Amino acid sequence: MSWFRILTLFSIFISYSTTISPARADLFTTQKDRLPNGELKIPAGGVGNLVKELNLSPDQIQRLQQLRTNSKGKTKDRRQALRIAKQELTQLLQGSANSDQIRQKRQQVQSLQREVADTNFENTLAIREILSSEQRVKLQQLMQQRRQNRRNLD
Repeated sequence: MSWFRILTLFSIFISYSTTISPARADLFTTQKDRLPNGELKIPAGGVGNLVKELNLSPDQIQRLQQLRTNSKGKTKDRRQALRIAKQELTQLLQGSANSDQIRQKRQQVQSLQREVADTNFENTLAIREILSSEQRVKLQQLMQQRRQNRRNLD
């Protein structure tokens, strides 16, 4: 898995975590995700382990969440447009469309793929700026371990 893909996944993962101290809990806005003592309740394992293993500061968590919030809508819209364009290309290929129509649709798909990849790359650069060099190395190691574990399960 490429480095920018790892960081993109991490940006998604950062919206989750395991129980976080009350000092970190104030970074999250919903009360339903909190334990009675004010700590944030988030599923064990997975992302929570990433947050703990990387020892993210409250500021880093907040900055990563803000990045995710800012890019979520744009990324979602582009991916949906790409999905639709791919479906349309498949329909054109199966139907009676002429070669020029198919080529145009393929160009649209390629353009949308580039936009999605560019957005992912920009998010990766932004995440990279938030993490320390040690955290970047640790993240890459953790993601590599997860990939290895998944392969072993298959």
